[in-house]
Amino acid sequence: MNNLLLTVAPAAPPAPAPAAPGGPPRKVLHILHALRFSGAEIMLRVAAADFRAQGLELHILSDSPPAASDYAATLEAAGYTVHYLPYAAGQRPDMPALRRFLRQHRFAVVHNHTEQDFFWYGLAARQAGVPRFVHTVHNNFNFKGLVRAKRATLRLLARRLLGVRFVAIGAAVQATERRVCFNPTTLVPNWTDTTRFFPARSAAERTQARQALGLAPGQLVLVSVGSCIESKNHHAIFTALSLLPPTVAARVVYLHVGDGHLHAAEQAYAATLNLRAEVRFLGQLQDIRSVLIASDIYLMTSHFEGLSISLLEAQQCAVPAVAYDAPGLRELVRDHHTGRLVAPQPGALATALAELAAAPQLRAQLGQAGYQQAQQQFSLTRSLRRLLALYAPGQYAEGSS
Repeated sequence: MNNLLLTVAPAAPPAPAPAAPGGPPRKVLHILHALRFSGAEIMLRVAAADFRAQGLELHILSDSPPAASDYAATLEAAGYTVHYLPYAAGQRPDMPALRRFLRQHRFAVVHNHTEQDFFWYGLAARQAGVPRFVHTVHNNFNFKGLVRAKRATLRLLARRLLGVRFVAIGAAVQATERRVCFNPTTLVPNWTDTTRFFPARSAAERTQARQALGLAPGQLVLVSVGSCIESKNHHAIFTALSLLPPTVAARVVYLHVGDGHLHAAEQAYAATLNLRAEVRFLGQLQDIRSVLIASDIYLMTSHFEGLSISLLEAQQCAVPAVAYDAPGLRELVRDHHTGRLVAPQPGALATALAELAAAPQLRAQLGQAGYQQAQQQFSLTRSLRRLLALYAPGQYAEGSS
């Protein structure tokens, strides 16, 4: 696949973007790895119509082979033209091919979402004459030792020599970048699709969603949504379920939504605990909202997050959350206000679940507070205004750094 550059235009694109003031649409390129049903890709799909309304012509470059990008068709349908330029030998971007590609398309902005090679993409963009290069930091990269020194140096060189503007997706990421890499960033919080994630319209809709999942009226439904990977720490949820009082566990149903390389291991671990609670592994789902509005409590036990989109989606559905006190979670869950934030221990999680199991009114209050916070602080409109200020300085008010 070396030196292979493929371009896939949208099969049935939306209407052309309106012309930018004083000229044609501004071409913006987003760079990602494999295009999958994941955070950055979902946010780009959600924002596509708003980008286009601002006169942007949308492109995506994947540095993975097309076969690895099962979300590409969704992005194409949203109006993105998708290009592929897989890594050259040595697991590094093919710099000559990349420069040729960038010069050919004359992008006004290149927006990179990959941590591993942000410097090389920034260098290629500078060499190709791209006016603006933005790099989003999507996670809390708590680098240590020589890796920390290298990453801090590359960030400094990227800012000073290449003019790279850095974006953080949440306050925790912004703080980590400043503390670990001495790197100033512009805060552009993650957003969600409020047309797909919103509270149950009525008690009848919630009842219907529960019935579709075969849930009984008296059952306490817990849910988590996330990939089965080490950082999500799903084993802690099963351990917490084993620590619930028998009377509580007997009416608990835990819905596990997600897939990944630890999926089988998580199932095997749950089976060893002889849980009184019922556990259902639902795998990867597209219609997440129907599961969320059927649930009573959202669980998240990640060791760290950038800013959890799945937790934001649960809050947009007014589902109260119990989360570990960890980076990327504590800024969404304020203890006893927008949910329960507990020490990162299964015992603390079990205690909070037992308390909320006996307090349906408190669950409703926490869910509503979380919903209001998501609406006010993590809106697409607010975040895009900050991002567009980086794309076209002077046209919009810039976000805080």
